[in-house]
Amino acid sequence: MLLNDILTQLPLRGEGAAVNDAERIILLTHGHADHVLGFDDIRPYNIRQGAALPVYSNEDTFQIIRRIFAYVFDDKPTLSTVPSVTLNVIDNRPFELLGIPFTPVPLLHGDMKVLGFRFASAAYLTDFSAIPDSSMPLLEGLDELILDALRDVPHPMHQTVEQALALVRKLKPRRAWFTHIAHDLPHEETNERLVKLGFPHVQLAYDGLQFEVRVDRTEAPLQEPKDSFGRPATVEGGGTARFATFTSAEAWASRFGKSGHSSVLAIGSFDGIHLGHQAILRSVAARARALGAVPTALTFDPSPRKVLRPETASPQISTIAQRLAGFRAIGLEAAVVLPFTLELSRLAPDEFVEQILLGNLRIKALFVGENFRFGHKQAGDVNLLRKLGAENGFEVVVLPPVICRGEVVSSTLIRKEIAGGNVARAARLLGRQFVLTGEVVSGTGAGHRFTFPTLNLAAEQELLPRRGVYVTRTRLDGEQRSRRSVTNIGMRPTFNGSALSVETHLLDAQLSSSPKRIEVRFWERLRDEKKFNGPEELRAQIARDIARANKFFSRLRRFRSIRQPV
Repeated sequence: MLLNDILTQLPLRGEGAAVNDAERIILLTHGHADHVLGFDDIRPYNIRQGAALPVYSNEDTFQIIRRIFAYVFDDKPTLSTVPSVTLNVIDNRPFELLGIPFTPVPLLHGDMKVLGFRFASAAYLTDFSAIPDSSMPLLEGLDELILDALRDVPHPMHQTVEQALALVRKLKPRRAWFTHIAHDLPHEETNERLVKLGFPHVQLAYDGLQFEVRVDRTEAPLQEPKDSFGRPATVEGGGTARFATFTSAEAWASRFGKSGHSSVLAIGSFDGIHLGHQAILRSVAARARALGAVPTALTFDPSPRKVLRPETASPQISTIAQRLAGFRAIGLEAAVVLPFTLELSRLAPDEFVEQILLGNLRIKALFVGENFRFGHKQAGDVNLLRKLGAENGFEVVVLPPVICRGEVVSSTLIRKEIAGGNVARAARLLGRQFVLTGEVVSGTGAGHRFTFPTLNLAAEQELLPRRGVYVTRTRLDGEQRSRRSVTNIGMRPTFNGSALSVETHLLDAQLSSSPKRIEVRFWERLRDEKKFNGPEELRAQIARDIARANKFFSRLRRFRSIRQPV
């Protein structure tokens, strides 16, 4: 049994998981008094369980608990028993409790950062006034949603009924339950009002509320995608708690097919995972949930063009690791990364469908874009695909392109914008900033001696922005938050450089030692690279670049504060 915020019991059992009903785990959303003052009442559970109870929350909450319940942690003799606990700090990455995958959902409770939690197809969000945009993808495809709806009158720390209903409209859960209800919301009358407003699937929660949430217990993933620092990949807030990567369709079949699973599939290169790709992949995830199938991406490495016509192959926007992280973040559970070979290229369209899609991936539905081609000499198109789908019993969904400011979003257009230095435009098409990742390497030391210290990046990506100076944010190995920075891409002409380099100066930090790896996100182009008359002139220009970057981030912060919902 999971005890949420000490006073709320969520009896959870994972399907197929061995869970002892006597086992208790405590999950805390935040440290306000009404959520933690039951801490002292843990002692009876210690006696029943015969062990310390594990408690999960963020570090801010644990600091409050250590202060309020200091006697639990100071190891001083007491006249009576004290609660016995182990504190487990969680960040924004998915974790597992009692065999059930949990995903933290960052929320705002006034100015206070608190947590909600998604478990399988349900979410528990109490005591919040706003949901950051980055948390919204974590709440897609819910069956059950428990959320804060204090009263009709606005409150600085909680949602009103109207705000909660707006969120229900947006998230479209199968059912929703309002919690943290004030006394001026009478139960029966409010439930009747919700029905009249067109929300028969929304009710006020009550003591003893129970509902079933199906948890699909598949085997542990064969391989997890890693982020820029070699950790399990999480992309800005979330994604599926389970993700497996395969290098053959046969391996997918061995993992999922033997247990009777089918797939809902997307096929493509997905270079950059731009807005168009995201539309296809989110559709795959949603359709797979409806069909009880495994949402899967099929992609290729190297790209077909590099094998068939290498002289015409374009530089890739993203690494395969970045693409895998993107699949997981959107909600896919598997990716098949096929090594593209001449033998694979010779498969006729019907052979590709029969051998790979039907024989191994057991597809129920296939999602592609309008220009999708497949098979030997790209003989197959969406019309042939629809015909094969009708003959073999799988659904084919052809999605239209995504249009951004009058232009079709495509990897080709994004490459053009990045190569031209228009990183702000590229970010709009990608749905996020363009990112370079890699190891920090030794430079010439000129920055430390003559101008400003820099971190020199050996970029893993094939495509670099046009030479020049950019406003960026840089995340260091071992850190969750990124730092303000200015990045130069160029030949260092003032020092007669002969090799292209990527140099990043952190605006708000002086490091005692260099990190092993960094991740640089490009926000805005400042200027072209230029040869100066000497280090002093260059230093003065870099100081002006830094001032412009700080001004940019100040404007961005003001803009975000205006847009932040209340």
